[in-house]
Amino acid sequence: MRGNISTEKTYVGAAILHAVRALTEKVDEQTELLKRLDKRIEANASATKQNKQEIVLLTKKIEELQRENSKLKNATEEQARYKRRWNLRLTGLPEKEGENTREIVIRILTRVVPLSVDRLRDTVDTVHRLGKPNTAATSNNTLRAVIIQFGMRTVRDEVWKRSKDVRVCSEMHIRFKEDFSKEDQEARSKLWPLVQEARKKGRRAFLKEGYALIDNRRVDPN
Repeated sequence: MRGNISTEKTYVGAAILHAVRALTEKVDEQTELLKRLDKRIEANASATKQNKQEIVLLTKKIEELQRENSKLKNATEEQARYKRRWNLRLTGLPEKEGENTREIVIRILTRVVPLSVDRLRDTVDTVHRLGKPNTAATSNNTLRAVIIQFGMRTVRDEVWKRSKDVRVCSEMHIRFKEDFSKEDQEARSKLWPLVQEARKKGRRAFLKEGYALIDNRRVDPN
């Protein structure tokens, strides 16, 4: 009887020991797995930190490039504006096939400013119409504007100043205009109502190239 009890205890003890060992091995496996996970998490955290740093650097670089691009764009636009300040547009001038546009314009200019034909020939650089010639198939009854490029800014400014009141413009139904870019024309169209409203309120308001000045404060279209 006692032998059976002893044998049973031995068996139970061995079973418990085996279970403890198995559990210990399982715990060791889980511990090793957790260590691996910790290393992966640490590696991912390190990579994430590095990625964030790289993203910050790239963001700063992009912002820097955007500022440089904006400066270059503004410089290019200002150069184009400066060149256009030597020009005037003439609208409403009838067009004839084979016309000598330059000579026609110079004859008109003699009635705007007190200068001789020869002097104007030396002063006016180039004269050309905008766009492609109208044909029977494409004509929409729109007269192409004429661009006049002056070699002397003072003459250009005098023509612009006098053209608003001279008889030749009303007789021929023509009009001289400043030569603004498409972007500046759109900006002026948007800003003109603001300028009108400001003037009604007695404020100093003017349209400039691409922006407005209201009480010496710059107002952009956007």
